[in-house]
Amino acid sequence: MKHLKTYEQKNITELNLSHRNLTKLPDLPDTLTHLYCYNNNLTELPELPDSLIKLNCGNNQLTELTELPDTLTHLYCYNNKLNKLPELPDSLIKLNCGNNQLIKLPELPNSLKTLYCSHNQLTKLPKLPNNLKDLYCSHNQLTKLPKLPNNLIYLYCPNNQLTELPDLPDNLIVLYCHRNQLPELPELPNNLIHLDCHNNQLTKLDLPDILNLDCYNNKLPYDDLEEYKIWYAKTYPERIEGEKYNL
Repeated sequence: MKHLKTYEQKNITELNLSHRNLTKLPDLPDTLTHLYCYNNNLTELPELPDSLIKLNCGNNQLTELTELPDTLTHLYCYNNKLNKLPELPDSLIKLNCGNNQLIKLPELPNSLKTLYCSHNQLTKLPKLPNNLKDLYCSHNQLTKLPKLPNNLIYLYCPNNQLTELPDLPDNLIVLYCHRNQLPELPELPNNLIHLDCHNNQLTKLDLPDILNLDCYNNKLPYDDLEEYKIWYAKTYPERIEGEKYNL
């Protein structure tokens, strides 16, 4: 157990105090833009400078975060003991708050592009920002998802209690929704190339021209993409013939 009392160097912009078994951080310089203090034993953070752009305080013992500066674009606070987050700045682009004890998330800024909130105790998500491209929300207690933004390309929501999915955006490329309670899927976008929906209650799939499929442990007559192609050819031979001649 140790801590730094002061930090002498002035005009510093980047500070890496990771992997030092620290229990406390010193007062931070006003010029700081990047702070890395992950993999320590911190229980609290000092006041953060207004200039801070990136903060990685993952793998500590934090139960709460201090007020976040308006300049912050990247926040990594995974693997702590957080049960809530402070107000998020409008500048935030990436948020990783996975592996905590969060029961809800604050309002998400429209600037956010990546949200990783897996392995928490969330029962619902707030409204998702229009600019969001990547959503990881696995291993929670979600029963439904909010409306998905049109820019979303990656959705990872397995190991929840979902009984339905909202409409899927046209830009979606990857969908993981396995280990839920889904009886059916919404219409799958034509851009989708990877679908993992195993361990649900699905009775049918209407697939686009995807590259990867895992759908075992459902109520389907196939478990993967190769078996699906064989089943499809036997079930709809007229469609296969029509596709051969562009009919």
